[in-house]
Amino acid sequence: MNTYMLAYPMRRPPRAATPEQEETARRLVAALRTRDIPADIGYEHGKVQVALGPDLIVVVQDDGIWWHSPRLLRPGIPLYVHRGTVAGAAEALACDYALLNPTSEAIAEVQHDACV
Repeated sequence: MNTYMLAYPMRRPPRAATPEQEETARRLVAALRTRDIPADIGYEHGKVQVALGPDLIVVVQDDGIWWHSPRLLRPGIPLYVHRGTVAGAAEALACDYALLNPTSEAIAEVQHDACV
């Protein structure tokens, strides 16, 4: 009797994004565009993402908006940011976007004291 084993474990397909997550992503993109920050919506592994560039990708989930900040928690420790509102996420993302794009016009809009 021949027994075949899979080279990789069986996994469930990722859950599809919910309409609420997609609406939150659309509202976030609109809030960022009012700050002259370009943003696009994408989907990966069933999750809604908002891209502000190759180095700043936001994931919209049921429990909030998440991303890895270019700032560090401590030297060598990355900062993983969570915001529960679109307004709070847009404000914090404007700070991170300005750090990654110091020559953009968005940096003039950001109060650096608020970004610390």
